[in-house]
Amino acid sequence: MKNYRNQNQILESKIINLENKRSENLKELKIQFDTSYQELRPSRLLIRALNDIKEEPEVKSNLFESLISLAGGYLSKQLLVGKSKSIIKNLLGFTLQYFTTKIISKNI
Repeated sequence: MKNYRNQNQILESKIINLENKRSENLKELKIQFDTSYQELRPSRLLIRALNDIKEEPEVKSNLFESLISLAGGYLSKQLLVGKSKSIIKNLLGFTLQYFTTKIISKNI
């Protein structure tokens, strides 16, 4: 009888230890989930992307070159074609914008 009682006590203590460990693991999992959720928010991703752009000079120069070439293409279209209702003028304007952007990006 005594042997069974000791085994039951040992088994109960092990069960309690496992339940405590499970509860601790669950708390850690919830904390990790919350941390992951906070890191994957769109605002956090955007901030991280902007920080990467600020820190990398190569990305910054590529972004600057792209913006200059796009702005140059857009301005050339606006100066030569303006706001037109004609489909042909609009197509010519977009073609001019495309080629101007391409030329500016090659020369930078």
